[in-house]
Amino acid sequence: MTLAKQSPHTDCCKWSGVLCKKIPKTNIRRVNFLEISGSDEVVGTIPTTLDKLPYLETLILRLLPNLTGPIPPVIGKLTRLKLLFLNWDNLSGPIPNFLSHLTHLESLSLNNNQFTGSIPAYLGRIPNLKGLDLQINQLTGKIPDTFGSFATGFSLQLSYNKLSGTIPRSLGKVNFGTLELSHNHLTGDASFLFGEDKSELNHLDLSNNRLSFDLSKVVLPVGDTSSLLELKLSHNQIYGRLPAWLGRAAGSLAQFDVSYNRLCGPIPRGKLQGFPAEVFEHNLCLCGAPLHPCKS
Repeated sequence: MTLAKQSPHTDCCKWSGVLCKKIPKTNIRRVNFLEISGSDEVVGTIPTTLDKLPYLETLILRLLPNLTGPIPPVIGKLTRLKLLFLNWDNLSGPIPNFLSHLTHLESLSLNNNQFTGSIPAYLGRIPNLKGLDLQINQLTGKIPDTFGSFATGFSLQLSYNKLSGTIPRSLGKVNFGTLELSHNHLTGDASFLFGEDKSELNHLDLSNNRLSFDLSKVVLPVGDTSSLLELKLSHNQIYGRLPAWLGRAAGSLAQFDVSYNRLCGPIPRGKLQGFPAEVFEHNLCLCGAPLHPCKS
């Protein structure tokens, strides 16, 4: 795999998709950024010659439908990497253990591939990681308990896999910015993901699982302390009433859905009633606008 349509006679630091940085205390410039994206002309596997770029801090190989095979060991040798995006490709195999060598990683995105196997526990121990996107793969097994060590504001996206079992209670300790676990086979309680301390939470998507808990007993920050933009809980086994705080939080909500659950009682008055009826439908006995009136 090579950079297409680049002249070998020009300085590679001037190539499209390449940036260089001067090494401290020297006049030497080394490639620290490489992006190849949006091409069906890139065919084959990730090249082992990437070890010739030991100063890489950003590696982006995305939207390459003919990039196949597993993640090669050479990636684990790029120990200066801070951002690794191998997404929207056609990569396969397990998430390899040698990625644990990338201790400077701040963002890891492997979404929209064909990765299989379980999620490695070591991902929860990468010290500087701020974002992990593994959605739209074929990953199985449980969410690692080590993910309860993520820092405040962390973005975790695991949707559209085949994950099963209960959500580790350790995740309740994290003040996530984004938490997306939808379209898996997760079961049991998820109420511990809520709380008045979740001030960083922007996006929470637990839809299309088999989760079961009493929604009337959970709370999220509202008003000036709320940053909630998305709350999706549809297609689960959630029961109870819609809590009053949801009516106050609706002002910031851009996306909301509790359809296909076991909820009952009146929809809180206010901006929440401005959502379309389909986001409330297929529950036991929700009532009030935009559904049918509640019986007195």
